[in-house]
Amino acid sequence: MEEEVVRWLLEPEEPSVRYRTMVELLDYPGDDARVLEAKGRIPGSAPVQAIFEKMHPGGYWLQRNPRTKEVVGDGLMYGSFGTTHFCLSYLAELGMDNGDERIARAAERYLGLQREDGDFLNHYSCLIGYNVRTFTKLGYRDDERVQRSIDLLLGTERADGGYLCDTHEGKYKTRPVKSCVRGSLKALLAFSLLPEYWGHERVRRLVDYFLGREGIYRTTNLDELVNKDMTRNSFPVTWRANVFEVLLALSRMGLGGDERLSRAWRLMDSRRDARGRYPLDWNPRQAPWKVGKRGEPNKWVTFYSYLAHKYRETPPLRA
Repeated sequence: MEEEVVRWLLEPEEPSVRYRTMVELLDYPGDDARVLEAKGRIPGSAPVQAIFEKMHPGGYWLQRNPRTKEVVGDGLMYGSFGTTHFCLSYLAELGMDNGDERIARAAERYLGLQREDGDFLNHYSCLIGYNVRTFTKLGYRDDERVQRSIDLLLGTERADGGYLCDTHEGKYKTRPVKSCVRGSLKALLAFSLLPEYWGHERVRRLVDYFLGREGIYRTTNLDELVNKDMTRNSFPVTWRANVFEVLLALSRMGLGGDERLSRAWRLMDSRRDARGRYPLDWNPRQAPWKVGKRGEPNKWVTFYSYLAHKYRETPPLRA
């Protein structure tokens, strides 16, 4: 990493970026005084406070659905980037966990709404994968409800190796429905945090789903990006897809050096400016977390892009 970029990410004004840079990018030990100082400042930081200010005393976040105008969030229906599962994910990104009573209260309430089979809503694969990632980061990896969602992902088979949802499954009468790259990516991101499943056949098929499209391209035309998401950096992580998410997940699993990903790496790095920083192209304006201005270098996009590079040289996926 360029020294200037490191200094930029370590600026004290954003303790969450500073903390995660030290721990995840620079491998500082957890008991380092600088790490402890940064972590201690996260709960009182502006982004965390902004999210909690919108939290309902009952342990959830409400928002008006822009399509139906209905206020949602006390159940599993969600609005535009500001209801419960999004806010819990943002707090996890910011370095918070279930040691905070407010997070524990909201997490317990939300997990209590889970379906018997581990689903949350219409078998949205993006939502299942997103939630597994969120609750793993928040400290719920060993919770049986999180395990039910993991088991649901492992037991869901599709011909192309990806994932879909009830809304789109079977919508064509004359041809099969392809998997959703966005939902498949959220599942891949979740599994990238669960090394105990990297050798599982279902996870291998999901990995092949991405390697077969060279990470970010259409399987039927490897000269065409799979969707417009891949042309812009978005943050926070939501249901949209990012090149850096694909590369981070596969690199964490030991596959970043696969030659089939070379064009994806070039595309991601083509956005880097002369000072080594990556821009933010899109952020959800309805979210309570304001991550930066569109069109400007962004610390979070830069952090994740460099984190992907860090894992690029890790050993390959084992059998």
